[in-house]
Amino acid sequence: MKFPSLRPASISGRLALLYTLGALLAVGLFALLANWKLESNFTAAHQDFLQAKAAEFQDDLNEGGGAPSMLINEILKETDGVRLRAYEARVLVAGKRAGETLGMAATLPARLFPAPHGVQSLPLVPYQTGDTSWLLTSLPLQGAQGQGGVVLQIGLDITRDEALLTDFHRALAVFFLLMVPLLLGAGRLAAAHALAPLARIARVAQSITPTQLSRRIPLDPPWPTELAGLVQVFNQMLDNLESSFQRLSRFSADIAHELRTPLSNLNGSLEVCLTRPRDETEYRAAIASALEDGQRLTGLIENLLFLARVENPSHALRHERCEAGEICAWVATQYEAQSRPKGLRIRIDGTATLYADTLLFRQAVGNVLANAVRHAPAGSEILLTISGGPASGVEIAISDQGPGIAPEHLPRLFDRFYQTDPARGHKAAQGSGLGLSIVRSIMELHGGQVAIESVPGHGTRVTMHFPPMEA
Repeated sequence: MKFPSLRPASISGRLALLYTLGALLAVGLFALLANWKLESNFTAAHQDFLQAKAAEFQDDLNEGGGAPSMLINEILKETDGVRLRAYEARVLVAGKRAGETLGMAATLPARLFPAPHGVQSLPLVPYQTGDTSWLLTSLPLQGAQGQGGVVLQIGLDITRDEALLTDFHRALAVFFLLMVPLLLGAGRLAAAHALAPLARIARVAQSITPTQLSRRIPLDPPWPTELAGLVQVFNQMLDNLESSFQRLSRFSADIAHELRTPLSNLNGSLEVCLTRPRDETEYRAAIASALEDGQRLTGLIENLLFLARVENPSHALRHERCEAGEICAWVATQYEAQSRPKGLRIRIDGTATLYADTLLFRQAVGNVLANAVRHAPAGSEILLTISGGPASGVEIAISDQGPGIAPEHLPRLFDRFYQTDPARGHKAAQGSGLGLSIVRSIMELHGGQVAIESVPGHGTRVTMHFPPMEA
């Protein structure tokens, strides 16, 4: 059997409930304390009254020479004819009744009273007869020499005190019943006032659309301390979203441009071939041109897929110990075919051990070296300098003696599809503008950095820094 899911309580409802429970708990503790104090005062007053009566009756007994007659007369005088008696008393001599308040035998039989234990520790027994509440006690008195022990039984009427406590308890019950809705209402108002800034944040967030990513949550008037950090984080998130959205827009425009050029060339070559019959040489040239454009499209797609993989947060690096000199030498060997026609010399200086993903490391070095081979002048030297170690970090610098890069281009060289030549020719030798972007993604994935320095007319130096390996 499937039970319906309960609707989660709102924050304002929870705050109101907690406020109500907290206030009721505080009031309840105060009521318990007040009730305890009131009952303690009544009990102390009752004990003081009984002890005072015990001393008074002992004096009456002493004045009568220890005979109980004078004591009994005094008790009858105080209780006889009094409609609302404060107490009723009975005198026992040697266990036998010597005298008592009129009618006490029927109301408070002797068997109901506790055994006497002394004046200082009066045993108190509560007893109820109809609408009257009693407090029963027994206390020994010093009688005449040779006479049996005198015991005084006193029944104290505490009906008024009990009625006062009952009225107090009823008042507390009514007070609590009235307090619950009042506290819930007050809690709702307090919660609504406290959560009003959240409603403001929600209104601003609802007004932000893809066409209005520049909107931010205003910092004035000042936000509560608990929400100030949230507002700053939310604004920072909007900054990141706007920046990512702008990069995505530029990326979409760039990729459309990059794909359009080879596709246009490919379609143009094929259309020319179909307009009229051609000889074998022209067909082969058209096929070669189409193949070149197809290869460029394939390389572009592979680079984009590679970027998507390495920038995925779930991409796992396979860190392993490797020799930077050996990997750089292997990469240099792969580019000998391209460097030989230009008479380029690739020299490797230094060696170091590092922990990195070997395949990604080769890709990063290969992309930088490909740019160096492409732009280095004929007969020049390309230098790969390796320094550092696992404890301090490894740095690999690739320097060429090419024409260099103008300063205005340096900040954007790692952007996707960015090329220093605005014409962006379609030849594969020029590249797609993704090589350095891939290098940056690989270095960021390793927690490292890549930097480029260039002076027009003096060459370019690209430095890749791998961070130290944690112990």
